Amino acid sequence: MNYEPRIIAFLCTWCSYTGADTAGIARIKSPANIRAVRVPCSGRVSPELVMRTFDQGADGVLVLGCHIGECHYDTGNHRAAKRIPILRSLMTFAGLEPERLHLDWVSASEGERFSRIATEFTETVRALGPVAWRVTPGQWQTVAESLLPLKEEVPMPALDCAGKTDTIRAKAKELLTSGEVGCVIGYEVGPRGRTRPIFVYSAEETERLVWNPDVSNNLASYLPVKLKPKGKEPPRKVAVVVKPCDSRAVNVLLAENQFTRDQVHVIGVTCEGVRDGGSSLQSRCQTCSERVPVVYDTLVGEPPAKGHAGAVAGSDWLETLPPRERMEFWLSQFDRCIRCYACRQACPMCNCPVCLYERDDSTFVGMGIRLNEKRTFHLGRAYHLAGRCVGCNECERACPMEIPIGLLNQKLAEEIETVFNFRAGLTVTPSPIVTVLSGEYKEG
Repeated sequence: MNYEPRIIAFLCTWCSYTGADTAGIARIKSPANIRAVRVPCSGRVSPELVMRTFDQGADGVLVLGCHIGECHYDTGNHRAAKRIPILRSLMTFAGLEPERLHLDWVSASEGERFSRIATEFTETVRALGPVAWRVTPGQWQTVAESLLPLKEEVPMPALDCAGKTDTIRAKAKELLTSGEVGCVIGYEVGPRGRTRPIFVYSAEETERLVWNPDVSNNLASYLPVKLKPKGKEPPRKVAVVVKPCDSRAVNVLLAENQFTRDQVHVIGVTCEGVRDGGSSLQSRCQTCSERVPVVYDTLVGEPPAKGHAGAVAGSDWLETLPPRERMEFWLSQFDRCIRCYACRQACPMCNCPVCLYERDDSTFVGMGIRLNEKRTFHLGRAYHLAGRCVGCNECERACPMEIPIGLLNQKLAEEIETVFNFRAGLTVTPSPIVTVLSGEYKEG
């Protein structure tokens, strides 16, 4: 018996759906494998919907919309033109063949074009065969062991922590004494000797503030909560201590209108890297070239002469694997997830009032712990951070199961930079995925 693929086609109601209808009226043959789903606009085809479609057994997903410049909603297809290729890159990195997700344009009068696109796509998916979601027990351990020789430990450099600590304390005391801010968010050493966030509200408490090689937490994640209006009184201005990567998070939050610039006093600290808990740099710091915050009101420390030149295993190694092996690696990683949401809680960009993956009315994804739901959560979260992730890697550090989810964010950051020449947080600019096209897309 010949294999016949199951293909879901999301068709915009104004053009491509009518184009499919035109093909039927003209008796132009189209593959019976296509199951059409009528949507208001191609821009409404969310990544969660596409991933859920593959979860439910589809072998291919086809998204057809109006030609650029002909959208009934003006720029709806601009969103599709930006988001579908990025989602395609993400799912390819996770092990799905890129040919299984296709975006194209069909007008209401192009019945022949619809038939040709549908036929060619069906033949392509038929040649690929069915999607094989599978997990081999212990596969993640095998891959993790093979990654170890590729990792290089870079020693933590000597730091002038005492000088920076004194400067931070002095500035915090000045801000609180003058009444310019009502709170300073910084770091302290807890009773167990671990460096942790602290909220300082009085000048006397500023002596608890420290700067050391273990200041890993991205303190920008607390700003939307501290600056959220409560009652009739406006929130007091807040000061926050930031590393270079944290300062980029401040810019992203500003671009998303989480607060205004005059509500925050940014104490930027030059950074030589953060320790991994031992005597080496964290992997994210080994490839980081940013040593001075991109935004600050007060700068602490002298800019370092240069960055580090360490080599770390990352997405390049994974992309050399065949799609099936890459899929098996990621599925085995996601299978270990316990849905504790530590990654989401540590991320300054995950600031939705109610997470999509915990909504009671969510029809696209469930809140359980089955493999499909966990895979959809991690891939969906990675997509939501596309053009927004600043590479602080706090999500991966917070994961109790040590799942390398930072690689997903790293891959999309590279894709966004390649396609749109954009790095999140360098300026107060929103993600290019949510803006209109400006020459990035060319039909054909």
